[in-house]
Amino acid sequence: MTLPDPLILFIVLAPGIAAAIAGLFQRFIGDRVAMLVTTITVGSAGILSLYQLFAYAFGGHHDAHHHFQHVIHLARWIDVGQFHADWAIRVDAMSIVMMAVITSVSGLVHLYSWGYMSEDPHKARFFSYLSLFTFMMLMLVTGDNLIQIFFGWEGVGLASYLLIGFWFHKDSANSASIKAFVTNRVGDFGLALGIMAAFFVFGTVELNPMLEAIKENTFEHVAPIVSFAEAATPRDASIDFLGYGVPVLELIGVLLFIGAMGKSAQFFLHVWLPDAMEGPTPVSALIHAATMVTAGVYLVCLLSPIYEYAPYASGFIALIGAVTALYAATVGMAQNDIKRVIAFSTCSQLGYMFFAAGVGAYQAAMFHLFTHAFFKALLFLGAGSVIHGMHHEQDMRRMGGVAKYMKITYAAMLIGTIAIIGLGIPHTKFGFAGFFSKDAIIETAFAAGISGVSFAQLAFWFGIIAALLTSFYSWRLIYMTFHGPMAESNHHDDAHEDDGHEDDHHAHGGKPHESPLVMLVPLILLSVGAVFAGYFFYDAFVGHHYEEFWSGAIYAAPENHVLHDKYDVAHGGINPGWVFWAPLVVTILGFLIATFTYLFNRGLGKRIADTGGPLHALFANKWYFDEIYQATFVRGTKVLGDFFWKVGDRKIIDGFGPDGLSGLAKWGASRLSAMHTGYLYHYAFVILGAAAVFGAVILINVAGAN
Repeated sequence: MTLPDPLILFIVLAPGIAAAIAGLFQRFIGDRVAMLVTTITVGSAGILSLYQLFAYAFGGHHDAHHHFQHVIHLARWIDVGQFHADWAIRVDAMSIVMMAVITSVSGLVHLYSWGYMSEDPHKARFFSYLSLFTFMMLMLVTGDNLIQIFFGWEGVGLASYLLIGFWFHKDSANSASIKAFVTNRVGDFGLALGIMAAFFVFGTVELNPMLEAIKENTFEHVAPIVSFAEAATPRDASIDFLGYGVPVLELIGVLLFIGAMGKSAQFFLHVWLPDAMEGPTPVSALIHAATMVTAGVYLVCLLSPIYEYAPYASGFIALIGAVTALYAATVGMAQNDIKRVIAFSTCSQLGYMFFAAGVGAYQAAMFHLFTHAFFKALLFLGAGSVIHGMHHEQDMRRMGGVAKYMKITYAAMLIGTIAIIGLGIPHTKFGFAGFFSKDAIIETAFAAGISGVSFAQLAFWFGIIAALLTSFYSWRLIYMTFHGPMAESNHHDDAHEDDGHEDDHHAHGGKPHESPLVMLVPLILLSVGAVFAGYFFYDAFVGHHYEEFWSGAIYAAPENHVLHDKYDVAHGGINPGWVFWAPLVVTILGFLIATFTYLFNRGLGKRIADTGGPLHALFANKWYFDEIYQATFVRGTKVLGDFFWKVGDRKIIDGFGPDGLSGLAKWGASRLSAMHTGYLYHYAFVILGAAAVFGAVILINVAGAN
């Protein structure tokens, strides 16, 4: 059912070792060996992880009554008083899925980078960062306690900072990496508080005792500080704060989700995502497809016992996810940078995953995470192939007619587009990967809304509208890039990407050209996943066998009948028939609008953009979030810093005497140092005097007491 322990250890640890070898010993082994070590290592881990996923999903060696979980203990990480945390690798359905997604996509990104970064002078460093990122993600998803998860969480943040700012000679790349790092720190502060609150309540950061206490309703044994209402269920557990009973699971759930909001670029903390496009395109595929941005979804689904008994926190997740799905879709319609369109589609798809988790459809959220990895990596790497073939041009307005020059890339992008819009026939198994997972989310959101789950109906309608917009902007990208006449202006000088070198584009006379085979092979392999991943894994993830597959890894509260049986509800006739057809109808409608606007009337889109007025400006400027944050948080921080510098530092610290407090400290130190004469009888005299003073004080206190 799963691999032997040594092979699991290889999957998790080998990418970190490869990263160290490539990064630390590059000068001794050379660029090519460093690239080989990282690519072969991560690629091998990907093959083993995929084998493990297939073996677990189709092996038939587990059932709903026997929870599978295997923990490999490596070492005691922290042991301070009652605070214990082991370095351990947890193997269950959640980590098996995530290991397969992370290593397979990362392995293909490594291979793709051989072509994309072929002339970059810092190739070994780039491959080292890719492997480091992979290792940190694996640490995160296999963590058996919240501290190890936090270690991986912060390690991923560090690696993404290094990758986004890889072209450090570009000011825009440096700014983008700092923006991503700082924005994620806001969310990480909430995550850290949530971990502290969990330890305060449960007395442990280990996942098993914490989550089992919730499932078995044994709070009183593990959390003596918690009081219960009369019903005595985990939902009623509270802690006294200033005379108010604060529901502990609601508090922990909201704090942990704030961390997920930052890492997964949800509404309010999403602003770093489009700027992350400043990194090389393989980085965009790795970060936005299957790894860092899905960490928040993984965390919420992993902690499903908490959210099953925290309805307000779950409602908040559903609301934020639904708003994010719609918001990002509106912005994606008005972007002209090919990578930014795909980036906002990532943000929107993450919104689907979160509102699925918010209404209790954790299985559907993980299914969409899984299928999304294939078609989103395909779209990003396909966009990178276009950029590579178009002399590093990214503006779609300077493209057009590329299909005849890049037939394989065009076919791959077409497959990715059909997959992301979720084209398929309801009540059948005919469809691309996105159809199976996205429709499962939309259908179960409606079913949850019938039962009165908070914001489920809102999530359903926002999901339908976002599906319409997704179809529109996805086909807009295809038509602007691959169809129609080629734009007259296509100059490398104005390109956004900068690989720091002159490559072989001159050999093609300035015309677009197909990418090398090493870049096309990953596109072909990802295309297979984008077509078939939903079909083959539907039953395991959300179909007839989902309870066996997720047994012990995802929890549904027994009293929550609708959510517990939500997939039977969705497919058993309780939903009206139109619910199943609504996604297909809006998908076709979005396709027709985009076809009319950008294929048959190519100038119409530009005229709409030029005369779009405030609404188009709102979408094109991302709802002005950057400007609002710049005017409030950024400038406010600068004003506060100026105050402390001009008033606190210059007026107060430097205001006393010629050198201020520093001069006073220096003068005092010089007086004290004069007492160190080096003569023994001076020191003996000081000791004698001090003893006399202390003795006198003691005698006076004794006399006063008598």
